[in-house]
Amino acid sequence: MSIRAQLFLIVFVVALPAAGIIIHLGVKLRNEVYDQARLDSQKIVDRIVTEQQNLVLGAEQLMTAVAQLPDVKQHDAAKTVPILTELRKLNPMYSNIFIADRDGTVWATAVTVTGHFNVADRRYFKNALASGKMSSGEYLISRATSKPAFNFASPLRDDKGTIVGVISVGFIIDHYRELLGRMQSPAGTNAVLIDHQGIIISRAVNPEPFIGKKYFPEVFRRIQEGPEAGTSVRAGLGGDMRIISHQKLRLKDEQTPYMYATVGIPVEVVLTRANKVLLYNVVLFMSVLTVAFILAWRIGKRSIVDRVALLEKASQRLANGDLDVRVSDYVLGGELGNLGQAFDTMARQLALREQALRERESSYRDIFNTTRDALFVHDADSGKIIEVNKAAENMFGYNREEMLHALPELGTGEPPYSSTELVRWIQKSVKEGPQKFEWLSKRKNGELFWSEVVLSASSSVGERRVLAVGRDITERKEIERVKDEMLSAVSHEMRTPLTAMLGFLQFVRENPVDEVQLRDYHGIMYKEAERLNELIGTFLDMQRFRAKQKNVMFKPLAVRPLLDEAAAIFTGPSCKHRITVDLPPDLPQIYGDETLLHQALSNLLSNAIKYSPSGSAISLGARGDDDSVILWIKDEGIGIPAGSLDKIFETFYRLDNTARRQVGGTGLGLALVKEIVTAHGGRVWVESTIGKGSTFFVSLPVACG
Repeated sequence: MSIRAQLFLIVFVVALPAAGIIIHLGVKLRNEVYDQARLDSQKIVDRIVTEQQNLVLGAEQLMTAVAQLPDVKQHDAAKTVPILTELRKLNPMYSNIFIADRDGTVWATAVTVTGHFNVADRRYFKNALASGKMSSGEYLISRATSKPAFNFASPLRDDKGTIVGVISVGFIIDHYRELLGRMQSPAGTNAVLIDHQGIIISRAVNPEPFIGKKYFPEVFRRIQEGPEAGTSVRAGLGGDMRIISHQKLRLKDEQTPYMYATVGIPVEVVLTRANKVLLYNVVLFMSVLTVAFILAWRIGKRSIVDRVALLEKASQRLANGDLDVRVSDYVLGGELGNLGQAFDTMARQLALREQALRERESSYRDIFNTTRDALFVHDADSGKIIEVNKAAENMFGYNREEMLHALPELGTGEPPYSSTELVRWIQKSVKEGPQKFEWLSKRKNGELFWSEVVLSASSSVGERRVLAVGRDITERKEIERVKDEMLSAVSHEMRTPLTAMLGFLQFVRENPVDEVQLRDYHGIMYKEAERLNELIGTFLDMQRFRAKQKNVMFKPLAVRPLLDEAAAIFTGPSCKHRITVDLPPDLPQIYGDETLLHQALSNLLSNAIKYSPSGSAISLGARGDDDSVILWIKDEGIGIPAGSLDKIFETFYRLDNTARRQVGGTGLGLALVKEIVTAHGGRVWVESTIGKGSTFFVSLPVACG
């Protein structure tokens, strides 16, 4: 056989594996992009489900809060409707918030309607009454808004726990479309939400022809009977083939899902890139093969064999680890020249890849040591620490060598926070997957602190490892404790006036009383109700302040407008006190948030009026220097005992004084003043003489520049 024939044969034999590789890579790429599309659709479904669960949780919390309102418990529609209206303004995703009696008659609604309407036939209403728990609805046309909506409802109970009605929140259907539209997704992706009957609630793209219509009955039946989540390839609503993932949404107290979320990505879009790459590789291969046959016809042994030998030697050197080998300068022209260049390119890429691997390993080490969380690598069987980062050393006080060799006790040492228990958690993560728990940790100096630990197992050839990520959550735990104490205190304070009012009401119901007694009892109950209302208002002011602390608007402020505006609130025709404002003309500006400082001054002035007799004088003044401005409000009231001057600004502290008890007070107003002033870097204090009055002082920093 001639050399040319042999070259043809060689080219042909070489071409076959190349063709196989191209086809294999093409199929592999198609599978990869196909799998990626499945993952993308599943991730989008997961995000949709998470968003919906957050919406439902928010609705449940809102309904729970509304159910506790005194006006709701007293069936006071006149006071309840404004509250519901305001809540709906604050939550634009809600189509309506309403309350219905047990017979379904709606007696309070956030949306203005003509006449009354009844919801006794609605699924969410019937299920909430039957189960006594939060229940879901279905796609419907709202009787209040005449627009599509999806409702959730919770039972409304009286003080004895008896269900007396239902509170319902309806979601605007367009909100779901906005939610779906915000999801970042591949081109052509569409998402559909379906209720428990198979009715389409929302569709991200071109929703109008489908909203309120039945989803594919047979497909919906398979989804209902299938697993909680899944992915399949089938026709979408538009008729094109799609990779469609679905997931069921259900309330924790309902056995059947109330909603199904589906996300579909067009198969054509998914495979377009893979097809282009495959076509490009095939065209390139055919071009190179054609050139190879032409050159093989014209090239003889001397032009090929020696070069092949050179390439063979270079390949051997490359296989032995010599990444600096180059052959393109010695093998020039034709397919072998291209092969030589490809060889050099491969050698350079291998060298770059080797360097990248070294740099990546160094980068991983940097990330491992610079993360703020404590990282431990444990042996999965023994629990021994194999590696730690700098954050772990700083958090626990041990150096790396101590933790690797001495295996210190990182918990309290007592169950369930001992080394033995930690090893059990590590082995559990290997068997059951990632584990997350809270751990009472101990530093080297003996200090205890709370940490949150996440364990993730991994394995390589011949060894198993578990990565432990620890985060110090002591501050978070303390915040949770303070919140619990605050809620407990608020509940106690609210129960006192409620108990008084209920006691008088029970006495009047069970005993005959004359008109004078009844009027006295009404007066007492009215004062207790006022006190309760003031307590709620002040508590809400405090919560608003704490929320606003993240977005305070500090700026230079003139002092006189602040005092003038605070005094103007209380100097109307009904004012029974003489309120004066006396300030020097050259006061420097202060630095603060106008709204919050106005709240603090109003609280102090209201306090002065409350505890001062009619006709007495109340004066507002100020003085300043280069560093600070001191404001004061002086009254001629009953005064404060010396022993209470340091406690008057504590939360829920009220004076044990007959005159002050008669006036009332929540124990929150001055506490809020102190929080506001402290947030401004200032200080508040009081000077007082029993029977002669009190002067409250507020020191605030001067605005720079």
